[in-house]
Amino acid sequence: DVIEKVRSYPDWDEGWNYTGMGQFGACMSKLDSLIIALGKTKQEKALAVILEKARKLTPQHKFSHYRAVVLACEDIGSPLATQVLSELLDMEGVAGHHVTSLSQARSAVVHDRVDVILRNNVLRELHLARALYRCGDDKGKGSQILHNYSRDLHGHYFRHAAGILA
Repeated sequence: DVIEKVRSYPDWDEGWNYTGMGQFGACMSKLDSLIIALGKTKQEKALAVILEKARKLTPQHKFSHYRAVVLACEDIGSPLATQVLSELLDMEGVAGHHVTSLSQARSAVVHDRVDVILRNNVLRELHLARALYRCGDDKGKGSQILHNYSRDLHGHYFRHAAGILA
């Protein structure tokens, strides 16, 4: 049973972040793939173990773990996921990465041509906000974050957020 297999992991496994510049190989861990598979069942009974793992996430965990939780929650589509998704967005450093002014863009410049810290942070925030929005967004936090990104100076983040809100 996949639920029991996910429960058998005491904590998150290695995970995956974007690294840029010739990245090859798997973009998710074994546990990530199991959680995504649970979401594909669209059965709310799978949500408990998904949220159990989600509660163990910290800002230091890899992007693939967040993406797995988000995809599973979106596939199940239950408002029961909103509290945990909202709490993940409330963790220090997880939200607030949108850039909507030239002065913000200038202050955020990183001189390393292959730096991907901002990309991983933005994608984590956008994914969480999207899932929160699609699962019910009872306090409007997901919608607000998506609205912020719908004005982002990075065109690909802008288009993604605006498309979800449309």
